[in-house]
Amino acid sequence: MYVRKTYDLGWVKQIAKYYPGNYGAPGRKRQAKRNRTPEDIARQNMTNRVRHIQRLIMANFREGDWHLVLSYTKDLRPESMAEAKKQVRKFLGDMRTAYKKAGREFKYIYVTEKGKRGACHHHLIIEDIAEPDLNTKRLVIKAWDYGGKAFMPLYEAGEFEDLAEYIAKKETKEENEGCTYSRSRNLVVPEAKREVIHRKRWRANPVPEKGYYIVAGSIVNGENPVTGYPYQHYTMRRIEGRSGSG
Repeated sequence: MYVRKTYDLGWVKQIAKYYPGNYGAPGRKRQAKRNRTPEDIARQNMTNRVRHIQRLIMANFREGDWHLVLSYTKDLRPESMAEAKKQVRKFLGDMRTAYKKAGREFKYIYVTEKGKRGACHHHLIIEDIAEPDLNTKRLVIKAWDYGGKAFMPLYEAGEFEDLAEYIAKKETKEENEGCTYSRSRNLVVPEAKREVIHRKRWRANPVPEKGYYIVAGSIVNGENPVTGYPYQHYTMRRIEGRSGSG
């Protein structure tokens, strides 16, 4: 028996398989449970944080949406992190108002970073819309008048994970400065579907569900350092023009 958790993010599914700690893996002797060290806890917390942020990104944004960096000209730099956050919140409010006028919802994730020389800038993930009544790039250019606006399109091959890891690490590194990531309340927050599978083992090379394919390089067959039991993670992506069987 093992547990399968599925996060359905719309266009992709993330799968995690593991053996419950009180059950054990077949063919392996039950080991005395090792107490988790502070390093184990910190490592697991970071992994969970990265995966949570990555799922938020994948469930709400797509390839071609923007990783936006807002920076300051030298003479307009804020004097504190609090002032920088006040400025970016005003920017987000102006964007939200403009979207609302066009009958659309404005979605975002952002984190504020303080550079090596003390200058702040903001990393945001926002949707790209280019329509006659709503153009994201034009609105950003109009709403941010403190300095630079760098638009970098999101791409799926590793970018979502890399960006999630960056946000999580930046949040942890600068938490004493109040550097926590923020998100709009209208984001979809993925919840796992948990199933107990009454089989002894899973396939080392899993078979995708109908209408999906397994993303190359996403299969991880590892071992829990505390319990010593194996686990498996992988990602399935929906084949364009087809729907999966669930």
